[in-house]
Amino acid sequence: MVDWDSVERLRSKGWDWDRIAADDNVDFHAEANSGEPGRQLRALYYQRRSKQSRRGGSDGSKAGKSGKLDDRPKWTLARAAWIAVPALGLWTLLAYLYPSPVGVYVPAYPVLVIVLLVAVFLLAFALLRTTDRWNTAYRNSVILGCVIGLVFAGAFAVVAISAGCPTLTPSGTTLPTNGAPGTWTQYSGDPTWTLGGHPVFFFYGSIGCPYCSASSWAFYWALERFGTLQGMQLGHSNPGDVYPNTPEVEFVNAQLQSNFVAIHILESDVDTNTIPPTPSSCIDQAYISAYDGGNTGIPFVAVGGQFIHTGTAVDPAQLQALNLQPSEVLGQVLNQTGSAWGLVSPGAYMLTAVLLKADGGQPASILTQYPSVAADYNTL
Repeated sequence: MVDWDSVERLRSKGWDWDRIAADDNVDFHAEANSGEPGRQLRALYYQRRSKQSRRGGSDGSKAGKSGKLDDRPKWTLARAAWIAVPALGLWTLLAYLYPSPVGVYVPAYPVLVIVLLVAVFLLAFALLRTTDRWNTAYRNSVILGCVIGLVFAGAFAVVAISAGCPTLTPSGTTLPTNGAPGTWTQYSGDPTWTLGGHPVFFFYGSIGCPYCSASSWAFYWALERFGTLQGMQLGHSNPGDVYPNTPEVEFVNAQLQSNFVAIHILESDVDTNTIPPTPSSCIDQAYISAYDGGNTGIPFVAVGGQFIHTGTAVDPAQLQALNLQPSEVLGQVLNQTGSAWGLVSPGAYMLTAVLLKADGGQPASILTQYPSVAADYNTL
């Protein structure tokens, strides 16, 4: 006696008729001279269903208007997961290889990686609940997932390119920092980022962030070597955050008059939190998504589109411990002397060297005037 419940269960998993007929739980015994067992079982199955359909579907089965039954494999958690995993896997891979344009709006890390891990967990959970590991339905689901992944990745890339996003890569070279805090990485394969023919100094941060506050002194000194800064204000970091009231130079309204460097500042003007502002263009978003983990750390600096600095440029713990007012720190930085300048100078020299590198070594007078900058420049 055929166990039709087992037949229905195995069909829902996508098994073919020969495999179902051979399953011991189905208890099907084929006639020796009537052809392949799978074809016999299939014919018997539809004869039975046809009789039930004429009786009004007494077993609860449903037929369409034409009287034909739906022979398509049913959707299961495993089938959905077999679609999601390759789709997200391909999308994540392409977003990693091309953080811009593919990963601009939905970065590979951390967003796509987290969603992919959830999909992998669901797939593992679904497979543990079934004895079926691979069948035609699953194979078709994987193919569909690959197509979906390529479509989504391609769609995001087209939108980003249309918005003017640059094409960035994850491959970079870590540069020596010569004792300066943070990490400098050069992405020589990326396009240059210029304004008015000059390399752009892009700073992304918040006046409330103590790491931004401490770093601001190195940024200020370095940029002053290339022109005249205006619109600066003195202030403190968030009094309720770690290293409270770290003295700073606020860049929110800064302007630079220079024949060598252009600046592009995105700095939040709220000192009660450390949330940076929303990127103002697709170019901003591209560098933040590609090299700042999708907005996971500030301060973030990009010079000429090819030199990226992550982490603080000056240790806020040591600067805050000096217990100096912003005006006192400013005096030491301008005079290039004192305990505060000793903390600021390594990061300031390195940034100056990077700016020179991005501008082809101009103005060369800086290298002559500041031997420490020249030493850093020669290591880049």
